[in-house]
Amino acid sequence: MKIKKIQKIKTKDGFMVPAYRDWDVATNEGHVPKMVYVTYLEPGVEKDIILHKNRKTYITCIHGKVSASSFQDGKEISHELNFENAIDEISLLIANPGEPLLFKNKSSGVSMLLNCPSPAWHPDNQDTYKYETWEDYVENV
Repeated sequence: MKIKKIQKIKTKDGFMVPAYRDWDVATNEGHVPKMVYVTYLEPGVEKDIILHKNRKTYITCIHGKVSASSFQDGKEISHELNFENAIDEISLLIANPGEPLLFKNKSSGVSMLLNCPSPAWHPDNQDTYKYETWEDYVENV
């Protein structure tokens, strides 16, 4: 799991956040999304740990504050994806296939994550494995 910064660009109406630009190879590392969707997390929600063996994940928070964790070298590593107090830049999470992820909503209201994965989710090839705890993940991978 990598965390990069993406710009928050001031406009006369407010601001814009370029979550993906095909020409911005330094940020997207050549990743070409095959699907774009928004996940809504209710207050206090902790999702199951999700593992995609073939899908690259490219996520940014577009509303609220979310803790994003992965399990590397025998320990949990967490980063905050925060849109609430982002002054100049927004965090972008990039996870390669095989990296498990856990998301927790840290806001008092709904948080929203924008995900641009590749390949796309498909009912015939969901590539989604869920675990309730890191111990469960370690035992079953």
